[in-house]
Amino acid sequence: MPRSGQSGPAPQRSTPQQSAPVPLPGAPAPTPALPELGQDSASKLPIGKHGRPDINPFERDMDLTVPMMFKRRQMGDLPIRLTFDDRLLVEAKTFRALIEPLLNAEARTKVSTRLNGLERFTSDDLTPLGIAFEYDPSTLAVVVLTIDPKERSAERLFAPSNAGDEKPDLLPASVAAFLNLNLVQAYAWNGDNNGPPSVALNGAVRLAGVVFEGDAQWGRSGLGQRATFDRNYARLVYDEPEAFRRWFLGDLTPEIRGQQGYVQIGGIGVSRQRQRFDPYRSSVLQGNRQLVLQRDSTVRILRNGAPYRELRLDAGAYDLAALPMLAGSNDIQVEVRDNSGAIQSLSYNAYLDPIDLVPGDYEYSAYLGPTSNNFGRSPIYDGPVAFSGFFRKAFLDAPAVGIGLQLSQRVQTVTGQTQFVLSGGSRLVLDGGVSHSRDVGTGMSLGVGFDQLIDRGGLVDSATIRADYVSRRYAFLSSPTADNSNAINVSGQYTRSVDPRFSVVLSGNYLHSRAEDRNDSYRLALLGNYNLNSRLSVRAGVDYSKFDTVLGRASGLGFNVALVFQPSFRDRFEARHDSASDTSSLSYLRSSSNQIGSVGYGAVVAREQSSVSAQGSADYIGNRFDATLSHSTYGPNLGGLGRNNITAVRVGTSIAFADGAFGVGRRVNDSFAVLHAHENLKGHSVVAGQSLVNNEYMSKSGTFGAAVNGYLNSYVSQSIQYDVENPPLGYDVGTGVVRVNPRYHSGYKLKVGTDAFVSATGTLVLPDGNPVSLAGGRVIASDGKDKEPLPFFTNSVGRFAIQNLRPGVRYRVELGGGAAMFEFVVPSDTKGLVDLKSTALTLVH
Repeated sequence: MPRSGQSGPAPQRSTPQQSAPVPLPGAPAPTPALPELGQDSASKLPIGKHGRPDINPFERDMDLTVPMMFKRRQMGDLPIRLTFDDRLLVEAKTFRALIEPLLNAEARTKVSTRLNGLERFTSDDLTPLGIAFEYDPSTLAVVVLTIDPKERSAERLFAPSNAGDEKPDLLPASVAAFLNLNLVQAYAWNGDNNGPPSVALNGAVRLAGVVFEGDAQWGRSGLGQRATFDRNYARLVYDEPEAFRRWFLGDLTPEIRGQQGYVQIGGIGVSRQRQRFDPYRSSVLQGNRQLVLQRDSTVRILRNGAPYRELRLDAGAYDLAALPMLAGSNDIQVEVRDNSGAIQSLSYNAYLDPIDLVPGDYEYSAYLGPTSNNFGRSPIYDGPVAFSGFFRKAFLDAPAVGIGLQLSQRVQTVTGQTQFVLSGGSRLVLDGGVSHSRDVGTGMSLGVGFDQLIDRGGLVDSATIRADYVSRRYAFLSSPTADNSNAINVSGQYTRSVDPRFSVVLSGNYLHSRAEDRNDSYRLALLGNYNLNSRLSVRAGVDYSKFDTVLGRASGLGFNVALVFQPSFRDRFEARHDSASDTSSLSYLRSSSNQIGSVGYGAVVAREQSSVSAQGSADYIGNRFDATLSHSTYGPNLGGLGRNNITAVRVGTSIAFADGAFGVGRRVNDSFAVLHAHENLKGHSVVAGQSLVNNEYMSKSGTFGAAVNGYLNSYVSQSIQYDVENPPLGYDVGTGVVRVNPRYHSGYKLKVGTDAFVSATGTLVLPDGNPVSLAGGRVIASDGKDKEPLPFFTNSVGRFAIQNLRPGVRYRVELGGGAAMFEFVVPSDTKGLVDLKSTALTLVH
């Protein structure tokens, strides 16, 4: 329902249960008996005097908008007319739009031809096509009873909901930009090297589908250093969402897989990755597995010999492509028993490989350009031109594979990976690489991993082990003169859920060094976690380690213990001690609620082998910014605490722009929306969020521009909620929410309010003063600017409410297909609510 500033309750449509309606003059007297609530269909109603089921006992034409249902599934709202002689007429244009998803291409063409030129039609018009529908008074809905199976489109069974298929209410702005700014100032109380504050900048500009994004900072890299400006990256990005592909030009951050090594490249790149554009896609089998039923049937599905689901399906075509698979090989059997008792069966095999790809899907990346080894500062591309890329493919009925290639004049590396899904929920992963460097020759690397999940009736255990071997001369693009001192690295972990409150983790790792002056290192640890209740938990463990002396860490037997108390979602106390590192700490944290005006704070006291420290911090969430204040003090021991002191303050804000509207707000992470008020809402603030109650909003418009919602994620359907502060009485601000599916770094311009903001209420009466009850019609603007007429209804006592009216416009309300009407004018100076009081209906002769 649209939200309004009207203080009183708006009249609602109601079912005819309490008072008998007053008929229009000249109409026969209404039938007193009403249909019983809960009747299945019109065919079970008593036959009226017109020889049809008595779907309209009021003996006059009634225009309504009701849901259209198909097998307990609501297809949408459908305008209909119930005639005085119990016929059902439906609007052809809307019916076609609602029924087409249920029909195949040939059937859609037949329906379009059949209904061509008709504004309204009856069920009899589609009977030759095997489509039948009727009106059900018990649910106030039009029910599609049958669709010939050969006309049906294939219905996907087990298909997960896909928010990406949702049509958005609002499209992104053609021009959008944002800039995040963070200002940090640190002051050392007993130092003389305090300098100017540092500034971090991050932002993007989107124009015609092309995005320019950048990240940089200005400040000192250390005490006594001169402040400099450094660019982290600056690049152009262009997306092809339908192909799941993204192009880059500029400073590149290459993606790597398996045994590849990272290097920064400046040039051109491309990456295909479905997960980037469809993040919530389920890992189900994708293939053409269709089942066609000629009769209503019971379908039983068995997966690997175990019953999975039993369904009762109507005649039609069904797609089993979305049937959830188990990791590894799946033997699927489908048994069909129709109403005659005949049984048929079909079977097929499917293979699901969890390599982070949907079965049958693939991904790749390729980057080309000169390299930079100037990490931490502005990249300087003085290295050789290099290529870095990979390709991975997940098959429907075989293990997934991946290959990678990195090469320059100095270094060439080829990598490969695959995995085998074994029985019992286990998996074996293999990968390796071969390199050739002009400086050091040939090298190789090998890796093998094994993991397993064990389901123990709701409690899940997991085990993983991984071993890697790297030869001394295995080189990467970033290290052409490779001299790898470590040869073998083995790590493993086993997690056991003893019961819902108690779990233990056994872990270990081993590192073999090939250097003659270095010893091997290893560590074994056992850690337990016990939740005494929902707020209090204890962690404790023991470990034994042996580290090479070069690492500077102590070896031997140690223990650790921690006590965690969380009285609420925002509060956390923790006390811990680790004997192996000889450290102890006591901390408290209260996080902010992220609402406007909320404050978070915390403190920690820590002791290490040769120092003691204490730190306190507080953060504040404002309408246009967020800020953090912290103070740290250090000393060699408890008595010397306070010898060194540092105070720091950080302030963050952002500027956002979309198609001429701008606002100042908090940090924009990906995409954003700027929300501003319509001209007729001057003096009223717009809020981005749920409401003004208890500050449940993220931004508010005002002196510094529009309200900013900077928390939108690209390629995910989501809602933008909004409200207006103290709107005029009767002002219709809309639904309070719009659905969007942002592009990468896109912006939205949302104008809250409309010129059609007026609501009108009144009571509709006949010339003799009796109320017109349960009447339906339409509202037509005399200036012809409305795309569609507005709906009109009265309740059982003749009360009505009309929304989305424009000031200074004359409106005509038609009832009974134009047999009766009345007119009214919305005053030009209205603020939102018009009271039409008692309005007389005029009969059209």
